[in-house]
Amino acid sequence: MRVHDALEQLDAIHEHLTKAEVYRGFRVPGVALVGAVGVLAAAAEPSLGGSDGPTGFVVYWLVVAAGCALLGGGTAAHAYAMREDEFARRRTRRVFAQFAPCLFAGGVITAAVLRAGAESVASLPGLWAIMFGLGVISARPYLPKGIGVVGLGYLVVGAVLLARAATDSELSGWAVGGVFGLGHFATAFVLWCDRTRESNG
Repeated sequence: MRVHDALEQLDAIHEHLTKAEVYRGFRVPGVALVGAVGVLAAAAEPSLGGSDGPTGFVVYWLVVAAGCALLGGGTAAHAYAMREDEFARRRTRRVFAQFAPCLFAGGVITAAVLRAGAESVASLPGLWAIMFGLGVISARPYLPKGIGVVGLGYLVVGAVLLARAATDSELSGWAVGGVFGLGHFATAFVLWCDRTRESNG
């Protein structure tokens, strides 16, 4: 019984340390590269088929999002598989578990909007921004200071895009690539500031 109690206390200590430790699996170059891809994808969207109707718009941005997820998450996945110890892996799992529900909700909402009809697709950029912002805010306790401001920015911009979609159904790639590109640049800046503080401290 005492051994069991001791193991439970160790788990509680690990849990507390996981919450107190900032997750640094995301790298500045990778996050900035995702931002650049978002901006470039917005600029290239008219010539690459993203403007071929509502379905083409959604498919285009889902493909871009999948590529960006590989770019941004590849470093974290490699570190998890090759370098992290069990304690660091627990922290990584916690961060991704905090973020995963917003990705699931975004997928469900996207499918529902597509079924609702082409006229509803204009609301997706705002909904995507809001879902992503909620994910960022959810993971905020484990990420560097300042990341909450980035999450709030996604929420505000998402709300503005939703309000705009109510009166204007025009699909713009900049409402997706521009927003997420700038959001990732802002995230990269927060990560860079955190690295600078850590190296100077």
